[in-house]
Amino acid sequence: MYINIFLRSNTFIFLFFLYLLASCLVSAQSSNKGIIFEGAYTLDLASNLKGGVDQGSAYLGNIDLTFTFDTEKLGFWKNGRFFVYLLNNHGNSLSDLIGDFQIVNNIEANSNSRLYEFWYEHRLKSIKFIIGQHDLNSVFAITEAGRFFINSSFGIQPDISANVLTSIFPLSGLGAIISLKINSNLQLTNAIYDGDPGTEVSNPNSLKWSLNKNDGAFFIHEFSYEIKKDSITHSTYKLGIWNHLQKQIFKGIQKQNSQGIYFIGDKKLTQLEDVDKGVEIFTQVGFSLNQYNPIKSYWGGGFVYHGIFSNRENDAGGIAIAHSRFSDYYQSQFSMDKLQSETAIEISYEFVFSNPLVLKPNVQYIINPGTNTSIPNALMALVRMSYSW
Repeated sequence: MYINIFLRSNTFIFLFFLYLLASCLVSAQSSNKGIIFEGAYTLDLASNLKGGVDQGSAYLGNIDLTFTFDTEKLGFWKNGRFFVYLLNNHGNSLSDLIGDFQIVNNIEANSNSRLYEFWYEHRLKSIKFIIGQHDLNSVFAITEAGRFFINSSFGIQPDISANVLTSIFPLSGLGAIISLKINSNLQLTNAIYDGDPGTEVSNPNSLKWSLNKNDGAFFIHEFSYEIKKDSITHSTYKLGIWNHLQKQIFKGIQKQNSQGIYFIGDKKLTQLEDVDKGVEIFTQVGFSLNQYNPIKSYWGGGFVYHGIFSNRENDAGGIAIAHSRFSDYYQSQFSMDKLQSETAIEISYEFVFSNPLVLKPNVQYIINPGTNTSIPNALMALVRMSYSW
């Protein structure tokens, strides 16, 4: 089944084209250090084994191509860089089989090629500016340990992503970001984004830029505090607030000025000489301040153990939980049993065979999938293969 889906997606042709392009760019890169090209291919083979909407299998693919142009090394001006990110998604939906609200797979998207990001960054001592088409989640609401996991909630927490339209995967919008490093430990980052970057149907290739009063704006501010030892970060704590100004109609109710607050913590527990080994833990907490948003509150957390086995010191394994609590208004949309919350439990292990090749088996159990009261708890398993260059 997976082979048939793979062939129907024309991925072979697309990958061959990317291989030719990458070969040319790598050759050019070797002669000019001002241009950096990076790429990655991620392939997920997944199955919903029990419960959910239906049992079955799904295939998801993700191709990333990034280009960084250093203005100083290219002979122009100092402290600047341009960044271009091309993205291709293909395959079919895993969440259609599960019926979950939080989305179990962080690369799930409609099959399309798109200009994902295109921005310019300029640095002035302790201040950094970014302007252009930009992914909010590449700067804000990041947990480094949580990135190890595959459920979407550990990437961008659902008290933001599920409540308002904003500039996140797979559609980025126009934005302007200013980051101020107050001292060696404390940083303040502020941004404004287009309040409505569109949908995968209305803006399938992320090429439509439209700024108007109907879109509104999305404001976000984040304090980040790092605790370091010997110039190495051991703990990071983040406090963020956001405000979305677009008027939206949700289930017949008009909502405006959605606000929210979140907290994220990452901490390394290792006492080993090699700080890349040992245990790191993370937590995410978020609250919506608008009663008509679907997600009232969210809590996520877990741990990752790097170098569990001495003979496989680059491997890692972890367990995490994502718990979303639905608002009273969202619950009122169901005529019978109310959906109070959805919880995802994830177990993942990463085999690192070489620097660019990684194999990651993953199991998730979804308690009370949040799109229908009649959907039973779901058990999902997948294998992720990723190759980078």
